[in-house]
Amino acid sequence: MSLRKPRESTAHQSEGKGTDVSDPPPVWSDFEALVKTWGAKINLVGAKDDASRADVLFADAAQLVDEALLPRGARFCDVGAGVGAPAIPVLLRREDLSATLIEPRRNRVAFLRFAIGSLGLVDRCVVLEQRLDDAPPPGAPFDVAISRATFAPDEWLRRAPLLAPRAIVLVGAEPLPEGDRLEERRYALPHAGTPRALGLYAV
Repeated sequence: MSLRKPRESTAHQSEGKGTDVSDPPPVWSDFEALVKTWGAKINLVGAKDDASRADVLFADAAQLVDEALLPRGARFCDVGAGVGAPAIPVLLRREDLSATLIEPRRNRVAFLRFAIGSLGLVDRCVVLEQRLDDAPPPGAPFDVAISRATFAPDEWLRRAPLLAPRAIVLVGAEPLPEGDRLEERRYALPHAGTPRALGLYAV
């Protein structure tokens, strides 16, 4: 695992606009309906109203569908995949991508497997019921590794080289970590208005 000393970022910075999550495309609406139905039985996401749920499910995915972040034909992994956001919405918009979702909680894994089957993603998406440990998971190395709210940003960058040569960090109010940052996006949750940022790093 690389532990290179962070250096000052020379990343391209931009203001992300993304897809309008208040009016999601039909394939995203199908995913949201599954989350809402299962969420009535088990706790999948903290957001309970439609607007807050859309922020959680789609705001990050609206940025990640950009080929500058996930190149055409890329294989990516999502560590701590939870309810499947942002990975599943990204796969639904980008048919050239494939993903491995790593999630230790059995009820989330059951939902993820049901969702990818219902949404026709079985050929492009694998779910692993496990935690990220010191051994590379099946399928590694990937092209890009993503994790949202599973590790502190600096800790995620320390772990990511086990998985891929590039990693995406997603943050809210906290700053993006220093490092070899290739791309930077700043945006806001459309309904809540709270700031978000993502950084693409070479690890």
